[in-house]
Amino acid sequence: MERADVAESQVVPTLLSRPGTPSRPGCCAETARVARYARTDVSLSDTAGNSLAARLRDHLAPELLARLTAEGGLPPETVGAECMRLRADLAAIATYIPSTVVREQLADPAPGRIKGDYWDGSVLFADLSGFTALSENLSSRGKQGAEEVSAIINDLFGAMLEQIHRYRGSLLKFGGDAITAFFDAATLGDQHAALAGRTALAMQEQMAAFAALETRAGAFQLRLRIGVHSGRVFAAQVGDIEHVELVVTGRNINRVALAQEIAEPGEVIISSATLALLHAATTEERQAGFYLLRAQPDIAPPPPATRWGRKIGVGDMDDLLALAGQIDGLRPYLPRGLPRRFLATSGGGAETGEFRPVTVLFANFFPFSAALDILGDDADMASRVLNAYYRRAQEVVHRYGGIVNKVDMYTFGDKLMALFGAPAAHEDDAVRAARAALDLRTALTDANAEIEELLRPSAHLFEIEPRFLKQRIGINTGVVFAGQVGSASRHEYTVMGQHVNLSARLMSAAEEGAIVLSPTTRRAAERLVALRELAPVKLKGIAEPVPIVEALHPFEVAQELRRGLNRPALVGRETEMKSPRRVRRSAAAGGWLRSPGRPVPARAG
Repeated sequence: MERADVAESQVVPTLLSRPGTPSRPGCCAETARVARYARTDVSLSDTAGNSLAARLRDHLAPELLARLTAEGGLPPETVGAECMRLRADLAAIATYIPSTVVREQLADPAPGRIKGDYWDGSVLFADLSGFTALSENLSSRGKQGAEEVSAIINDLFGAMLEQIHRYRGSLLKFGGDAITAFFDAATLGDQHAALAGRTALAMQEQMAAFAALETRAGAFQLRLRIGVHSGRVFAAQVGDIEHVELVVTGRNINRVALAQEIAEPGEVIISSATLALLHAATTEERQAGFYLLRAQPDIAPPPPATRWGRKIGVGDMDDLLALAGQIDGLRPYLPRGLPRRFLATSGGGAETGEFRPVTVLFANFFPFSAALDILGDDADMASRVLNAYYRRAQEVVHRYGGIVNKVDMYTFGDKLMALFGAPAAHEDDAVRAARAALDLRTALTDANAEIEELLRPSAHLFEIEPRFLKQRIGINTGVVFAGQVGSASRHEYTVMGQHVNLSARLMSAAEEGAIVLSPTTRRAAERLVALRELAPVKLKGIAEPVPIVEALHPFEVAQELRRGLNRPALVGRETEMKSPRRVRRSAAAGGWLRSPGRPVPARAG
C-alpha cells in the first residue's frame, strides 16, 4: 500500500489537459468539474465517433476529437502515438499515489470511489530532525537555496524509499518531514514485523551520509526518529470526485505515533506487539510497552511483485479508452490544483521546490477510533462515518482556495493538514485560512448530525454522544519550503519547515473546539476576524513563550470600517462641517456657490 493525492490545476484547466486546449479564465469551477467527470450516455450518441469522442474528450486535442467525431475513428499510427502519451501521463500520476490504490484503480477505474478496508501488518513512522535549521539558513539564498534544499531532501528521502522498497514495504505518505510506510501481512506473511524492523535499522544506517552535510550556509546534521508498531489498521479512501484522500487511522496508528515520539534522534523504538513477532532481536526497554531496537538479524526479502500489475496494451483504440479511464480513476488522488510543471512525463525532471509564504492549518479531529470500536468489522460503515467529517472539511478548505495536503497520524485522533498559498497563492491566504477554520465548526456540527444517524442502529449497545467528533485547530503563516519530495518513482507535493511545525504545535496547545492563531496569522486576519487574547504558550523547540489568540467569529465588515461607522461626531468643527452641506444643497439646486477661493459648479443631475 502506498499513497497519493490530486487534481485540478489553477494554472491549467485540467492537470493533464488535452494538448492544444486553451485555458479559459473565469470558467465556472462547477462547470469544469462536471465537464471533466460526467459520463455521456453512450446509448444516446448518434454515431460511433460521437461515442468515442465523449469518452476521450478530456484526453485528446480538439482537432483529434473533431476528426474522431466526423470519421468514427483515427489512423492507427495516431492512436498508437496517443496511447504512448497517455501511458506517460498515467505513469507520472501514479508516482504520487500509493501502489495499492494504483492497482485498484487500474483494475477497476472508478473516479471518486469511497471505501474502507482493514489492513493487518506493521507500520513504520519516521520523522526527520534538523531540517528546520537547514531550511531556515538556506531560505535566505533564494532560488539557489531552494535548489540545494530540494537536492538534499530528495537524496535523503530517496535513500529511505530505497530501503522501504528493498524490504517490500510500501510508502503511504510523506507528512512534511516525516515518512509513513506499511508492511502488509497479506503479501509478506508473518515476516512483516521483521521486515519493518530491518527497514528501520537500514534507514538509520543510511543516515550516516547526512550526519555532516556541507552546504552554502554551513554544515548541518540530519537525523531520524523512527517508531514501528504491528497490528490492524483502518484504511479509508474518503472525499469526493474533486479529491480523494487515503486515511490510515485507528488506535494502532496512534500507537506507532507514540513510539516515534518516544524515540530520540538516531533511534528505532518498537512496540511490544512488534517485539513479540521478532526473533533474536537485541532490544532494551525504554518505557512500558516500548523498546529500543538495537540490532536484528538481516532478513531476505521476498521476490518483488509487479509494481502496478498493469499489462501493456497493444496501442489500439481499446487500449486508448482503457488508459483514459484509468487516468480518470487516478486523477482525484493527486493534490488538488497541482500545476502541470510538477509532473515529469519524459526527459527532464519535475519542478524544483521553492520557498514561498504559506498559511498552514492543522485540525486535530477525534476520537474516530471510538467509531471503529462500535462498528467492529463493518469497514464500509466506518468509511461513511469518517467521510461525514472529511468531505465537509475538504469542501470548506476548497471553498476558501486551499487544499487538503494530507490527513496524517497523531498520538490522539488524526490531524488534517490544509495549505493556503501552495500550490496556488492569494494575497489574503491567512484570512482565508482563519475564515475556513471558523466554517469548520459548522462543518463539524453537520458531520456529527450525520454520524449520529449512521451510528443509531448501534445505540442500544453503546452510548453515542451527539457531539461524537471534536476538533481543535492551529494556524500559522510564514515562508516554508514547498515542492515535490521523494524519489523519481514515488513522491508527493508537500511543505516543510519551522512554520509548518509551529502550526502543528499550536494545534496541540489548543483547547477542544478552539482555533489558535500565531502572531503572523493574527496580524493578517485581525481586521476581519474577532480575536480573544490567550496566555502565551511554551512550545517545543521555541525558547520564548509564543503569544497566541483565539479566533471567535468573522466580522461583517473590516475593523477600520466598523470604527468609521461608530466614530463619534467631531467637537468644535461645526462651521467646517456646515460648509460641505451647503455645497451639496447648492449643487442639488443646480446653482453655483462661492467659496473663499473659487466658484464651485454644481454637478449636473
